[in-house]
Amino acid sequence: MVQATKPQVKSVDIEALEQRFKEFLYAGKGKVTNERLSLLRTLYSHEGHFSVDELLDLMQADHFKVSRATVYRTLDLLVQSGLVRKLVLMDQDTRYESALTTGHHDHMICLDCHRITEFFNPQLEQIQDEILEQNNMEPVKHIHQLYGRCTLTDCPGKKTATNGPSR
Repeated sequence: MVQATKPQVKSVDIEALEQRFKEFLYAGKGKVTNERLSLLRTLYSHEGHFSVDELLDLMQADHFKVSRATVYRTLDLLVQSGLVRKLVLMDQDTRYESALTTGHHDHMICLDCHRITEFFNPQLEQIQDEILEQNNMEPVKHIHQLYGRCTLTDCPGKKTATNGPSR
């Protein structure tokens, strides 16, 4: 059986990303602002899957002042530009991740602690392609999210028999 692996992390040139985002904004007659560029830098300088609140906290920790509305609007633009991926997760806040630091991957989400684990499995990709071919379709895009519960005893959200989630 083929083991799932974590996708390889690639380094990116933040100046090239900023230029690409600026060109996207100029083409749509959008404004290039320090707040928008700061959000792009923040997202690419931290690894993970971030909610809007987590991005606001990271930006404040880096001494960038930005409004929640600006973050939402900028994230929409970053998704449209292809620089950021939007993850809509069951029973959780929407999350955002850099689109260019990892290759194609899927996600496993713990329903207790909400930890998101990225994985890639070539066997699973092959099965998906075969299913599409059997149904006379060409692959364009897929979103694969597996939901489960951590089997680790130190899962911070693990439910105990007596008192619900431990926290």
